Amino acid sequence: MARRYSRSLKYLVFQSQSRKAALASFVDEWAALGHQLLDASKVRFDVIDGRAIESFYLWGGDAQFPWEDVPAWKALDAKGFDLSIWHDEQLCGLCYATPRDSKVTIKIVLLEGSSDSEHPLKGLIAALALGAIDAYARVIGCSRIEIQEPRPDVVPTYERLGFSYDEKQRLVISVEHT
Repeated sequence: MARRYSRSLKYLVFQSQSRKAALASFVDEWAALGHQLLDASKVRFDVIDGRAIESFYLWGGDAQFPWEDVPAWKALDAKGFDLSIWHDEQLCGLCYATPRDSKVTIKIVLLEGSSDSEHPLKGLIAALALGAIDAYARVIGCSRIEIQEPRPDVVPTYERLGFSYDEKQRLVISVEHT
């Protein structure tokens, strides 16, 4: 029992460190680019918890995925990586990824941005999530990130981020290329 708990705790620490590292990298890069339209200090990465689920429900009927199921998935998957992306108090995006039993590939199972066309991180959610997943993949030793069952309408977004189809028609990117 103690061994299982310590292993779960280890991954919680890895996940937290990965969120912090990815956020710090984004803030530094944003500042270096000199963008004035967004206060990057108000961007926050967190877990998908009750508060994130409540905020997700405010998105209304346009939401695509079962985010309320993620906490239960996390309870069964110590390596699963959940991410809520906020600007100040506004939830802008959600992501869930997992390596499951793989030591090579972490799969982005769900990724969604707010349907609010005015949210301050519009157009950045996929890149922000990828940065956090990349940081986590490096910590746990995965060398590849895969989009599980990508929707055809968002494939061009992933391709702009560096993803491409492999020989088995999986949409992937090598961790060293992110």
